[in-house]
Amino acid sequence: MVVRCASLFLALALCGAATPAAAARGDEALRGYVLGRYALADGRPSDAQRFFASALTADPSRPALTRRAFDIALQAGDKPRAIALARQIAASGRADPELSMVLLADAVNRRDWAAATRAQAGLATAGYAAVLEPIVGAWLLFGQGDRAGALARIEPGRFTGFARSYIAEQRAHMLAADGQYAAAAAAYSELNGGGASTSGALMRIGEADALAQSGDKDGALALLTGDDLNIDAARRRLVAGRRIGPLAADPQHGLAWAMGRLATDLSRESPTDIALVFARVGTFLAPDAALTWMVLGDVLAAGERNDAALLALAQVPKSDPLFAMAQARRAEALQALGRDADAGAMLRGAALAPGAAVSDWMRLGDWHRRADRFGDAVAAYDRAIALADSEGAATWGLYFLRGTMRERMGDWPAAEADLRAALARSPDEPIVLNYLGYSMLDRGGKGGEPAALIERAAKLRPGDGGIVDSLGWSQFLAGRTGEAVATLEKAAALEPTDPTIADHLGDAYWQAGRRIEARFRWRAALALDPQPDLQAVLNRKLEVGRDAALALKVAEQ
Repeated sequence: MVVRCASLFLALALCGAATPAAAARGDEALRGYVLGRYALADGRPSDAQRFFASALTADPSRPALTRRAFDIALQAGDKPRAIALARQIAASGRADPELSMVLLADAVNRRDWAAATRAQAGLATAGYAAVLEPIVGAWLLFGQGDRAGALARIEPGRFTGFARSYIAEQRAHMLAADGQYAAAAAAYSELNGGGASTSGALMRIGEADALAQSGDKDGALALLTGDDLNIDAARRRLVAGRRIGPLAADPQHGLAWAMGRLATDLSRESPTDIALVFARVGTFLAPDAALTWMVLGDVLAAGERNDAALLALAQVPKSDPLFAMAQARRAEALQALGRDADAGAMLRGAALAPGAAVSDWMRLGDWHRRADRFGDAVAAYDRAIALADSEGAATWGLYFLRGTMRERMGDWPAAEADLRAALARSPDEPIVLNYLGYSMLDRGGKGGEPAALIERAAKLRPGDGGIVDSLGWSQFLAGRTGEAVATLEKAAALEPTDPTIADHLGDAYWQAGRRIEARFRWRAALALDPQPDLQAVLNRKLEVGRDAALALKVAEQ
């Protein structure tokens, strides 16, 4: 009898079933498969892995089940099972880049360079091979002792486009790992100056370590300024007479760094499955590197897999400079899960613990700020600023955060004092310039100072839609309607989903006599889910027009 299979589920359960025992195994495999798919769709990869494992146990001959079980093991971070299944699938002759990455990580960790080279060949068909394959090849040569050949393979001049920045970054790591510290410092410096890396603070640390190792401790210390937690930890190590430490001293950490950067870049706009693969493989390669767990946590959180993100971030040890940041990310994940009280308890505990740092109080303030608890946020920022002042390390960011909260509370004199203190500490910070200038305009500020502050901000950051909007609004209030229309049109193009910008452009159109376009923009602003106060203003302008709406507002005051 020939059985025709009408669906995948039936194919798994029935195709090839010739005996009652086989049919029973097929039923069990089908059950595990279906439950696994539901668990995966529900964001429960650990449960999905368990169900797929039971399906595979019931019917191990199904290639589709084996492959799916591998995918789930990789997503769930079950390293031993992912490696075992990758080997099983590869032995059957069915290989692909994702399998090859897992096999590569396993081989590199075992320093089995022949197996690693075979796994490398499986990356050739991937879309990302142009970036990853040269890096893999170089680190495999490095691991086998051919350091000159490894460095020759990642000569940045041989590459173009975005691949070049990856290659240049890896070359800096490899030069440091090879003990060529002066050359490594120069390579890191070029990355910092050119903005090629998305991890500028860490690149500075790499440069500082290389400078210190080459004998230029003063030059290293000069690089380690600012309020970044990693930079502060590096400075403390160097002052204490210890080595800062290389960013990637061996093939495991070099490849983990590459995986982490690919995962970060690929998930910048929206989470992708391949970004999660890179992030997981990064933790397989270098589980001792806190940065790999941070990247994984970010990728999982971006995909709204917050339970899994919590588990990943919990791997960052308390002794690591990234621990405070990991705790903040854990608090965000808890809030996303509706566990705001747990997030608050964790952040309060850190702030009230003996030896609490400025960052602990700042993160508690940030937690209050996100929930619009302005007074509580100010109190937390007060503690952060007092502690920072006692250490001579108060930054513009702390004053800016407290100033914004005081402004939201309606205490403008105190807010202005904080914002000016922030500006004094960082005179060319566009965020401070814009916020102070716009807040002054919003309160009827006269004279040229508010407009001048905003114009400086716009020159420093011309691609920021919010700052361009402030510039257009200042032009509008100054009666320069034509300029305002052009500027606000640019702002709307930069930030098409911002209801305030759409409202401002509508006002400019109205003033310019373009009434139909004004109403169109106000309706567009309403469709962008504005805050209730702006929603009421938009409805009134749509009903009676801007001039009458302003007159009614004055009459009501």
